[in-house]
Amino acid sequence: MTDNNGVSRRRFLQATGGAATAAALAGCMGGNDDGSGDGDGDGDGNQKPQKGGEYRKINSTITTFDPVAAADTASGQVVQQVFDPLMNYPNGETEVEELLAEKVETNDDASQYTFTLKDATFHNGDPVRAQDFVYSFERLAASPHSERAYFLLDSLGVTHEKDSEGNYKPGTLGVEAEDDKTLVVNLERPFHASLQMLAYSSFAAVPEGIVGKIEDETNDKGDPSKQYKQFAQQKPIGAGPFVFESWEKGTAADASRFEDYHGEAAYVDKVHWQVIENDQAVFNYAMGKNVDSFPIPTPKYQRSNIKDEEKDEQGRTIGKYGPLENGETVNYLKVPEVSTFYFAFNTSKVPKPVRQAVAYVTDQQQLANQVYKGRVEPGYHLTPPLIFPGAGEGYDSHVEEAYPYGKESQVEKAKQVMEKAGYGENNRISVTFTHYVSDTWKQIAQILQQQLRGAYIDLKIEQAEFATLLERGEKGNLQAYTLGWIADWPAPDNFLQLINPPNTYTGKTGVLTYTNWGRDKPTAASKKAAEAWKTISNNLEPTKEAQEKRNAAYLKMEEANWEDVVLVNTFHGATERFSYDYLHAPKFGAMGPSRQKYNRFWIEQDAQPKSTDAPPTGNNSSS
Repeated sequence: MTDNNGVSRRRFLQATGGAATAAALAGCMGGNDDGSGDGDGDGDGNQKPQKGGEYRKINSTITTFDPVAAADTASGQVVQQVFDPLMNYPNGETEVEELLAEKVETNDDASQYTFTLKDATFHNGDPVRAQDFVYSFERLAASPHSERAYFLLDSLGVTHEKDSEGNYKPGTLGVEAEDDKTLVVNLERPFHASLQMLAYSSFAAVPEGIVGKIEDETNDKGDPSKQYKQFAQQKPIGAGPFVFESWEKGTAADASRFEDYHGEAAYVDKVHWQVIENDQAVFNYAMGKNVDSFPIPTPKYQRSNIKDEEKDEQGRTIGKYGPLENGETVNYLKVPEVSTFYFAFNTSKVPKPVRQAVAYVTDQQQLANQVYKGRVEPGYHLTPPLIFPGAGEGYDSHVEEAYPYGKESQVEKAKQVMEKAGYGENNRISVTFTHYVSDTWKQIAQILQQQLRGAYIDLKIEQAEFATLLERGEKGNLQAYTLGWIADWPAPDNFLQLINPPNTYTGKTGVLTYTNWGRDKPTAASKKAAEAWKTISNNLEPTKEAQEKRNAAYLKMEEANWEDVVLVNTFHGATERFSYDYLHAPKFGAMGPSRQKYNRFWIEQDAQPKSTDAPPTGNNSSS
């Protein structure tokens, strides 16, 4: 779920002070260097990569380094460099390839996967074995700290037993180690995105027994045990290209090159994540050349500063940006991303007419063009255009045919729906709208506030640090709020699970949105969504027939959301990377930089300036 550059790795995203940049989680292996020879995607091909130096980034509130517990992008940035799963999206492309797996085989109906493991080593010197994955997957299913058990048990559908209350019965997972190098994963039914799912960082390998038995992960009071905290906060052990070094809570984290990495060892000696939440402070820190790549908040962004831009075959914009306030012109990369940002409502606290009024006054085009200066695309579906049935054409036609709230602000219709429900000047309603720390989201909230006044709604605006917003949401203490989602796997079901009604109930472990849709009193639309999700769940096979049934159900879920206005989708993100010339980094794909490992990044040693400015006081995050 996410940082000021990106999402809670629920996978919620934060938009930076102004771009929907998602400088978030990571994952990738190897070069994928576009054939230029130097692996940075800039096409010069004449410079030989140099070893050494430190890659410096900005991050926000980090909470844990346990792969099964990391549900925010800030933590995930580090997790993705320290840990490796079986599969990977190389450089954030949408196609997966093997990472710790050397070979993958399936049975005839794709209900069983057999993985042959590479020769790889954990950071503590132990070899990576199939038994380590059995332990790691069991932790994902049963650890009290796991945030993604449903990925394993429900979405992927690994075979398992349940107790009398329908909960996972520990020790019954259909994951077996035939020998040290052979891992077998048994599914209850074929799943169309099995290998994509296994590229997610929650499925990463950790050494068998690293936190003892699962029941030992908490103490007698139910709090994290000493051994667990040592692993999750002080000494996480993975098999990724970087070894965890240190974490100063609310300030910074560091990792260093793992020389015995099973892939190509990193060029840089070290990665440093500086924790800064405030948009202006982030920008000031970058202008002091204290980081090598960075976001630019929208208030500081100027479209006219983009120079020499061109698009490649994947629709990525490549060029230069400048001059910056420090006089520099930097490299510019913009990539359309599989992500969606939205307003959400706790339906048990915000009446449907109020939610409809918000939908009527929301002008997605205005938000994209005026507030975000064209850096994002207007959003009407939860499913992004890149993965919508029929792709962009299907997306647009469905909006034209069925979207009930129009493409511009309609205050009069908002007023009418409120009056029909009994509201008026003498019967106004107050709603609290919470956004994370972002000047741009504050501006959006103020636009809504002004327009909703005419519809008898007094919008109270609150700002909260991202971790605080998530905590309030999980406890059911939000009315209306902003969040976003970036794909864990590139298929609509990954997004639409957010509006499967049981996944919205606050107080539940692994809740995805804090909307309580149909919890107290199921509505016709919530029943429609639940039934459509059942259809999706019963047709997950990688076949054309199953795909057609899923596609029809996807549309029903989108329309059910429109009917009850659980989420008001606002825009689909595009990630931008601004970087100084001395940094050479491969271009990333539509899955975003959150899937990109840093072992192919390199620094021109004689050109990188040393950090000169300390982070501005009072702008670091606290958690």
